[in-house]
Amino acid sequence: MSLIFKPSTPLTFGLELELQIVDTRTGMLSPSSMALWPVLQSGKQAGHFALEATLSTMEINSGVHVQANDMADEVRMLVQLLRDAAIPLHLDIRGGGTQLTQFWNDRILSPTPRAQELEGRFGFLPKRFSTYGMHVHIGVPDGDAALRLGAVLQALVPVFIAMSAASPFLQLHDTGFCASRPLESLVYPHGGPMPRTASWPEFEELVEELFSTQLAFSLKDIYWDVRPKPEFGTVEVRVFDTPLSVDKAVALAAFARACAALAMDGALRLAETPHPESADRASRFLACRDGLSASLWDPFNHQWLPARKLIERLFALMEQRPVCAEDARHIAALRSHCARVQDSDRMREEQSRWQLIGAAPEVLAVGLPQYSASMCGLLFEPLG
Repeated sequence: MSLIFKPSTPLTFGLELELQIVDTRTGMLSPSSMALWPVLQSGKQAGHFALEATLSTMEINSGVHVQANDMADEVRMLVQLLRDAAIPLHLDIRGGGTQLTQFWNDRILSPTPRAQELEGRFGFLPKRFSTYGMHVHIGVPDGDAALRLGAVLQALVPVFIAMSAASPFLQLHDTGFCASRPLESLVYPHGGPMPRTASWPEFEELVEELFSTQLAFSLKDIYWDVRPKPEFGTVEVRVFDTPLSVDKAVALAAFARACAALAMDGALRLAETPHPESADRASRFLACRDGLSASLWDPFNHQWLPARKLIERLFALMEQRPVCAEDARHIAALRSHCARVQDSDRMREEQSRWQLIGAAPEVLAVGLPQYSASMCGLLFEPLG
């Protein structure tokens, strides 16, 4: 089988953002995407919205951008359109990788062929995987370049998880993780880290072997942390939790694109001999569990470092070798943000205020809408 890689302009970028639809009266997820869909499809931006596998999610897709300012303007506009459609229906929109009261068995699949196909193939897993993530696409000129860049971005996955960690809760419990959502893809037969391959023909052979299992029929069925998207001419980073704010989402996209620029420029280079696979696995796990407080494996210098120290090294490199002058403000704001706070901590602090975990139904009925409203209120909060 031949996978044709469509070239794109190097280092252009875009993002996909999966957002929660919540009922303002209960604070719980609402299976209402089909109620919003006709309104969204009637406008000029219809092509930027997409249904997901379950009905409590709406996905926003940005256009292709060369700098973060334009991306920020567009994504803010799209999120506002979504909120404008939701609020008259007693609904609202929020970020975060999971929702406090999210039970997989309460999720309702979308009436789309894709959702039905996934249920037939994977049973309850699409409902369990009904979490909220952000995907960043970065343009590359050819398949071999995509594989080289993909290997570096895969090595940086623990950094991306730690920086975006926003899924501490599930099923009315604290999971003990800052980012529980990235654990879900590991359950799938073709989930987890993208394997390293030396050339596009070798990659095609690997993919053909996966397709032969009859559990995957295209690359969209392969839930790697990072994967080429040949029809777009991009490499896609898939491990970010959806941040609580639009500004953080855009800044993380700019950060990922800046990492890609450093890799393509040779400033971030992996050794020819791969580092220990156990270090990769442990680093990914620790990033999920501890977020920015984790110790992470530095894949370029082969040593364990505090996450914030490793991230600060990357920020320093970006400052020395900026990919786009217009992105500097967004990356600087993210740098300041990561030095001080992480989304999972903010979610835990707000939950603690209302004491929702283990609460009686009458306490939840009062506190959960307030907690949810505070999360919705962070969508347009400035980063910094």
